[in-house]
Amino acid sequence: MQVSRELDYGMRAMVVLSKHEGTVLSKKTIAGEFGIPVNFLALILPKLVRHGLVESLPGPRGGYRLAMSPSGISLYDVFCAMDQNLTINQCLDPSTGCDMKDQCPVSPVWKELQERSIEYLKGVTFAGLLSRHKA
Repeated sequence: MQVSRELDYGMRAMVVLSKHEGTVLSKKTIAGEFGIPVNFLALILPKLVRHGLVESLPGPRGGYRLAMSPSGISLYDVFCAMDQNLTINQCLDPSTGCDMKDQCPVSPVWKELQERSIEYLKGVTFAGLLSRHKA
């Protein structure tokens, strides 16, 4: 399993915004801190804005800042904002399902792994992430 480049860059952008909580940052500043291509960031930031994680402030001194405290934003929130589907196996994907699901002994394992992964991501906030990194 591998996260998409979009999700990785979205997480990086949120780390930068969390580090500079309350400060309005330009796309270029956000991109420069973690090596995110500015053009790619221009596609990611609107998704974070639409999901209420980031505020967009127009004008010559405008830019982006967190819409709430980093302690109130989890990694799972960004996962959802990037429209990522955390489906461990296609048998758990509600849009496709699996004919063998009820008779497959592995399906419950995939389901538990998926549920634990989601709960873990919900439990990691950007404030917690930054405090772990400083320690």
